[in-house]
Amino acid sequence: MAGETILIVDDTPVNLKLIRLLLANQGYKTLTASDAEDALGFLGSHHPDLVLADIQMPGMDGLAMARRIKCGQDTADIGVIALTANAGAADRQAALDAGCDGYIPKPIDPRTLAARIREFLDGRAAAACVPPAHSTVRPSISAADMHELRQRFLEEGTERLRYFMASLEGRFPADEAAMAVHQWVGTSGLLGYSDISRLAGEVATVLAARPVDNAQLRESLADLAVAFNHPPSLLSGGQMQMTADDRMRH
Repeated sequence: MAGETILIVDDTPVNLKLIRLLLANQGYKTLTASDAEDALGFLGSHHPDLVLADIQMPGMDGLAMARRIKCGQDTADIGVIALTANAGAADRQAALDAGCDGYIPKPIDPRTLAARIREFLDGRAAAACVPPAHSTVRPSISAADMHELRQRFLEEGTERLRYFMASLEGRFPADEAAMAVHQWVGTSGLLGYSDISRLAGEVATVLAARPVDNAQLRESLADLAVAFNHPPSLLSGGQMQMTADDRMRH
């Protein structure tokens, strides 16, 4: 039965709010922190049952935070699950080597998140990365909350893409762009924008290449900008279902 306390650590405000709503509506008590330093500060006065930690955060990343938690005399028993957009074998091993008890790849499926957390807390899975068989929980988030989160995500993403596109003519902020598209991969998946998640992943691939193909980068950013300005339908099998109120708003 839910009731355990979960600390959510993510530097993206939309992610924090959405994950908190998903878990709180399933009966979990939630704490949130926007970076690793704040999270470690929380642990001085709180003892959550589980920490959900984004791996790629500015400053201290999620893996360094996990090591600190697992090495602490008073915190070593706290479960740590990594949230990562990189689901390759090397990334999974890096999370485990850092002391994480499991991982959940991004984009997160809102319908199964609570069930996966429940399975980990109940100790029924060998690792939290193993999804529960045929177990889903329909997310109970109000239409108003979802509309607010989606609008905020689209507006902020459009503005940042406008800045990145303009910067192509001068000194392009590659590190800032890489961090932004990493965030978009996870957040857009949570909000049901699978096309935006896919296109953000393509931009991340272009940025990771050396040397960066500027023509390809321009094209990929333009495609992503179109998706932000004209988001696709949210009604597909693997995405969060919209309520009737949501559809009216769109």
